[in-house]
Amino acid sequence: MPVSKLVRRREPAEFTRQEFEHRVERARKLMVKAKLDGILVSSEMNLEYLSGFTTQFAWNTPTRPWYFLLPLKGKAVGVIPEIGITNWQATSWCQNLLTWPSPRPENEGLDLLTKAIKALPRRFGRLGVELGDESRLGMPVADLLRLGKMIRPFELADAIPVIRELRIIKSAAEVARIKHICGVANDAFDRLPDLVADGDTERDIVRKFQAELYLLGADKTPYTAIGSGKGGYDSIIQGPLPRRLRKGDIFLIDTGTKWGGYFCDFDRNIALGKPTDKARRMHDLLWLSTEAGIKAAVPGNTAADVYAAQAKVLVDAGIVLGNVGRFGHGLGKNMTEPPSNKPGDATVLRPGLVLTIEPSAMYDGNKIMVHEENLVVTDGKPKLLTRRAPREMPVVAW
Repeated sequence: MPVSKLVRRREPAEFTRQEFEHRVERARKLMVKAKLDGILVSSEMNLEYLSGFTTQFAWNTPTRPWYFLLPLKGKAVGVIPEIGITNWQATSWCQNLLTWPSPRPENEGLDLLTKAIKALPRRFGRLGVELGDESRLGMPVADLLRLGKMIRPFELADAIPVIRELRIIKSAAEVARIKHICGVANDAFDRLPDLVADGDTERDIVRKFQAELYLLGADKTPYTAIGSGKGGYDSIIQGPLPRRLRKGDIFLIDTGTKWGGYFCDFDRNIALGKPTDKARRMHDLLWLSTEAGIKAAVPGNTAADVYAAQAKVLVDAGIVLGNVGRFGHGLGKNMTEPPSNKPGDATVLRPGLVLTIEPSAMYDGNKIMVHEENLVVTDGKPKLLTRRAPREMPVVAW
């Protein structure tokens, strides 16, 4: 069957200056509660979130670190290598810069950072940096330790509680970006059955799917996992491998694709020829489990409640739960963000929180199957950002 003509989606508008002003205002209110005189970020996602700076260069090389310092009071400042001046000025709302001729391993901007930090009005004597759960640094750990000594009497403290609260509730403009990339990926998934050819390997299928994503308007597709096997697959995070697909196989593609700095994260299952009765039953139960998770994603419920709703469907049917450790998670500038839909996560759902609903289950020995959808919590019923997967597994007639 010929593949239909590509139709590109209309892209959301650029973020306004007011979007970033609102982020800064909220951050400063949270900084007061956390007793921080400033926040220093160096990771791609947090630096981009606060400063607006976007680049093809910085995060693909570990040679040069990049910093953004947001004070409780006063002007924010970017502390960046000289090579990035024009890129920063073209993309960031913050035009206050300190620069140095990098690479300079003996002192990659630490003297400039120290000067800027010591100039902060000192109310609490604490500087927030990325130390906590689900965070990564964009600077060498050795440099962070050196900086901690250089800025005394300021002390380093964990900024992640502030950043988590800041980022966990998305603005309407952020939700629009996530919805857009979900739509792009849905369009690519719709085209996938017609792209699969007899004799394809997992690598062939992933390349075709990624090509569709780019042609449909995706910026990046950093994560495209595939699992395949006769009657089902045994991994949801690996691949692609050189394994050649055959009639009787079932394969899954799970994609974390980006547009405008925001991710989608969902998957689809496809059978090559008629699936087994066990696989069909599992697909149907996971669809029902996903439905239960979607209905539970309402304000006042917790992430643990969303997990429990999904698990109940499977447990009541006598199904062994998957080994993933959770049934979904937050979504935004990272492919996986807090909270985790798992037992014990007491995060209360609020409007603007974007979640994946992702139950998984084991069957037929070591096989695993998973469903995943993306939604945003609203004042009422949750709003799906993905188009719902079909209840019956799609079949390619081989």
